[in-house]
Parts: sequence; structure tokens; C-alpha cells
Amino acid sequence: MARKPSQTTTRSPSRKRKVHPKRTGIVWSIFIGAMTLAGGVLMLNDGWKSVPAWSLRGSVDMPSQAPIEAGRWQAIVVHHSGSHMGSAEEISRQQQRDWGFPSMGYHFVIGNGNGEHNGSVIEGPRWLLQQSGAHVAERGAGAEPSAAWFNDHSIGICLIGNGASREFTDEQLASLMRLVRRLQKQCDIPASRVFMHSDLVQVDSPGTKFPHQLFALELSN
Repeated sequence: MARKPSQTTTRSPSRKRKVHPKRTGIVWSIFIGAMTLAGGVLMLNDGWKSVPAWSLRGSVDMPSQAPIEAGRWQAIVVHHSGSHMGSAEEISRQQQRDWGFPSMGYHFVIGNGNGEHNGSVIEGPRWLLQQSGAHVAERGAGAEPSAAWFNDHSIGICLIGNGASREFTDEQLASLMRLVRRLQKQCDIPASRVFMHSDLVQVDSPGTKFPHQLFALELSN
């Protein structure tokens, strides 16, 4: 069970008839509309429930990125969702229902093809608005920095999946590495401050199937 993080959205007649040009245009409009609708239905049936937030920017009304405050973000924490499928929207609803969070506790979610596109990176509202996270569970007595510090100053990234029983996709891991490197550069975060949730709390997240050694090696290069 997941531990609650510490908290600080016709037969044709032989006679041919002339077809009016406007009628032809109407027929084509109906045909194109039907094909578009069919494509949408096929996409839904294929299991996709959302489009990566980065690709949506500019085409829909999304919150603008608030400026990144210098020195605010000092660490990165990697998690897994604990379920083999899911989406950022579903995580947000679950955390709101179970824990009363006003929005998803993670700053980023990386999809695995079962709910979000494989390897897609979804920016949560807490990152877009530069708000504290709610992703690190309470630490042991006397542990420093505290969970509250990590939630205020670390960036939470969640991989959809359960790393305790199944490996993450190559696309997810590639996206994770690109995202971590981008955040390191933007926020001046050293490799020594990139943690797994299990490094901080006694939880199995992101799990034993996560390539810990390879990830650490990539970070060091």
C-alpha cells in the first residue's frame, strides 16, 4: 500500500444527373468529419487517454510556466505509481480522493503506453505553477532533511508502472534521463542530489526492477 506523502485539478439510372458543386462539397465535408470521428474512436479504443502536455502547448489553453526561482529546487526524487497502467489525471483524482490533495503531488509523470503515451512527459500543475510537491512520505524520526524540506525543495517525477514487479520501458527511461538532465541544468542540481524515493523512505519505489546502477552511471557521465 502506498504511503501518504507529506503535504505542505442503388442501382444508378442510366441517365446521368448533374451534381451541384455545393452538394459535392457538403458530401466531402460529411465524409471528412466521419473519418475524423472514427479516428478519434480508434485512438480511444487503443488505450490512449491523453496527449503529452508538452505537445498540447500552443493548441489548448494551459497554465503558463511560472518563472523558476533561483535556488528553490535543490533535489530530484524519482518514484513509481505502483500500478501497471494509469495517467496523470487518474493519479490526481486518486490523490484528491484518498488524501485530499488539491492537485497531483508529483511535478512530472512519465507514461508507459497504458494510460499515457509511452515515454510521454506530463507536466503537472505544481510544476507549471512552481508549487511545492507532495511526493515524499514522512521520514524516520530525526532524519534530515525532513520530508517537508524535500516536498518544498525537490522535484517529484513519477514513472507509471510498478518497478517492484516489472521493468520500465526503454522509452520511459530515456525520457526520464532527458528530463533529469534538463532539470539539473535549469536548477543547478548535482547528480548527488538525484534520489530514488526508496533512498529517503522505507518504500519500494521505484522498485528493484528500476536500473539503479545504470541510471547512476548515466548521471555521472
